[in-house]
Amino acid sequence: MNYIYDIVLNLNKNNLYEFYEWKEEDSPEFILKIPIYKVDMDTFYDIKNNNIIINKDFLLTIFDKTEVYTEESISLIRYACIFAYDEDAIGVEFDSDGNSYMKSNLSIDDEIDVLEVVKLMKYSIIDYKIKDKKSSKVSFCTREEEDNEKYVYDRINNMYNNKENTKLRYIFFELYNEKLDNEEKIYSKLVNIIKNNDIKMKKLIEIINLMENKKIMTNNS
Repeated sequence: MNYIYDIVLNLNKNNLYEFYEWKEEDSPEFILKIPIYKVDMDTFYDIKNNNIIINKDFLLTIFDKTEVYTEESISLIRYACIFAYDEDAIGVEFDSDGNSYMKSNLSIDDEIDVLEVVKLMKYSIIDYKIKDKKSSKVSFCTREEEDNEKYVYDRINNMYNNKENTKLRYIFFELYNEKLDNEEKIYSKLVNIIKNNDIKMKKLIEIINLMENKKIMTNNS
């Protein structure tokens, strides 16, 4: 079995963030060693872009083979490995049933090291099935933009559900320079701005931030 040593993985359940989008509040794993497999390009992108189920025999080969630095000792990740082909690499953690549920891109330096190792390796044939095929729609949003979208949507949704009508009307007036007393229409227009990443999105974020910081005082009606 081949291993790569001393790399960092930011294993995440819901999102595969690029290295430059990692944040301080993330919980990166400082890997002492982890198994590495060279696969063909189609296999690699199946694994990277979809939720897969790996063969149980493969799980046994990687069982407790990944060692992680901790403050007091070295711990183990039960089922994890690196998959790579000639131009890319990804870390994947599986559950005990073989489902891929945590993934991580690599830093530039770590990826260079991995790809150097891969040059000398033979291709492995991985027995897997695609469980959930991810949407083919490509998102060009950065992590910051996605976080902003969720943040603003949550605030608007809370205002609407809590009937904070004056706040909603105020936001609408600031965006469109017109008054509207129909809260359902206001809510619908604001949600459309968020979903479509409308040109007014930047201003909407600024308004919400100002209101959250209490620089603008609005009274609930």
